Amino acid sequence: MKIKSSLRRTASLLAGAVIGLTGVAAMAAPASAHDAWVTGSATCGSDGKNVVTWTLTNDFGTDATVNDLKIPAGATKPVDANGHELTEGYVLPRRQNNANGQAVFTQVFDGGTEVQLSFTATWPTDNFTESSPNNTANVQLKQDCTPPAPVCEATATRFHHTFALVDGKWKAVVKLDDDSKLCNDEPVTLVSYFAPKASDKDGDNWPQYEYEHASDTITDQHRTATLDVAAPDCNTQVDLFFGAEKDIINPMTQNGARYGDRKLGSGSGLGGRSKGPQGWYNGGSKACTTPAVAPVSDCTGELTVNLTNNGKLGKYDVTFTVKFGGETKTVTVAAGKSEAVKVPAGAGDVTVSAPGLEEKTYSWSRPEDCPLPAVTIQNDCTNVTVVIDNPKDVTPVTAKVTYGDQTKTVTVKADSEEKATFKLTDVKFALVDFAGIKMEPLKVAVKDIKCGAVGTPSPSPSGGPSLPVTGAAAGSIAGIAALLVGGGVVAFFIARRRKVKFTA
Repeated sequence: MKIKSSLRRTASLLAGAVIGLTGVAAMAAPASAHDAWVTGSATCGSDGKNVVTWTLTNDFGTDATVNDLKIPAGATKPVDANGHELTEGYVLPRRQNNANGQAVFTQVFDGGTEVQLSFTATWPTDNFTESSPNNTANVQLKQDCTPPAPVCEATATRFHHTFALVDGKWKAVVKLDDDSKLCNDEPVTLVSYFAPKASDKDGDNWPQYEYEHASDTITDQHRTATLDVAAPDCNTQVDLFFGAEKDIINPMTQNGARYGDRKLGSGSGLGGRSKGPQGWYNGGSKACTTPAVAPVSDCTGELTVNLTNNGKLGKYDVTFTVKFGGETKTVTVAAGKSEAVKVPAGAGDVTVSAPGLEEKTYSWSRPEDCPLPAVTIQNDCTNVTVVIDNPKDVTPVTAKVTYGDQTKTVTVKADSEEKATFKLTDVKFALVDFAGIKMEPLKVAVKDIKCGAVGTPSPSPSGGPSLPVTGAAAGSIAGIAALLVGGGVVAFFIARRRKVKFTA
């Protein structure tokens, strides 16, 4: 019995302890579970301002009331998605369904570096107020937010323009009307072309190539554009259009792009916004080509006629007509190319013509670097002979040879020689003049030789005094005399020896 009483007493004590601890836990639990806080972040808005988002959170199971609210100044009022403003006494929703209660507000700031928001939370159901609140948030504002471009409220844009040929150049002046305002810059371009024909009547006036252009941009501040371009003195087209340099069509082909109603003075479209004459021109009376001829002579007498189709307008084929020696040749030279026509020696003058090229006549002329003929002279006591030697790979040469009052003309073929012989006179030189060679007449000296009177034989010896004999005959006589003297000396010594031997 005593044992049972002890067990009952012990069980009662344990139950009381458990009930007491449970009560303490129940009393302590609300103080540890109540909590609220705030976070914030900044982004750049579409207007270039900082948009700060404040998020207030309640993690307890009953609603909380916002007290001691401190909102940053210099901004719009913080409001939620429904337009409700964050103010003193705002009720934060409770935690439910395992999710914290939240309220989100936004503020817009014009500038600054850092902003702060803080509050204290109270839970009316148990009259609990945070004693050490952590619900303060500091947000660094963005410093690189870019405001949007100002909105342009454009009026109906209108222009007026002039377009005319002035002092040999096409000139256009385009002005923005005084009561017009531009929201975007307005480029305008004047461009000239050269074409194969004056118009496209037969559909074959293509392609057309840019000759010159000028561009400018009209703005609200720069309201006038003045443009001028040169046009070729041949078949041409000039266009004034709304567009920039990058919009130029070059080349303009038969089935390619066109400026259309972008040309100023059009009845509609962009070009119709400008009042003035039609901003385009087509005309001309001759082909836009740049044919050229360059004749080259060689030493053999051949003439090479070089036909070229180059230059700024050299974009189309050109047909040349070449005439020489009763013969006619037609040569078509492609754009940017050249062809050569060989005219043989002796064919005479060459006539060349082409569209856009005035007919011209060309003749062979001896190049200055051709080898010249050589001249030598031979003479004795009777005649003077001038020798003309013409080198190979040259044309025949005609030489006029003059000696005293005597003149002879000789023609010498290539790699040959010819002679002109004259009776010897007292004249000491001969003159040689070559036809067709740019050089002074050659003066060739006659060799100085010992002769009698010029033109008569030397006189025979006479009984009168004469000059001593010299030369080869005198030498022979002297040699014979020396031999005789030597022989006598030898004979004299031999005779003396014999005489001695026979002495008694």
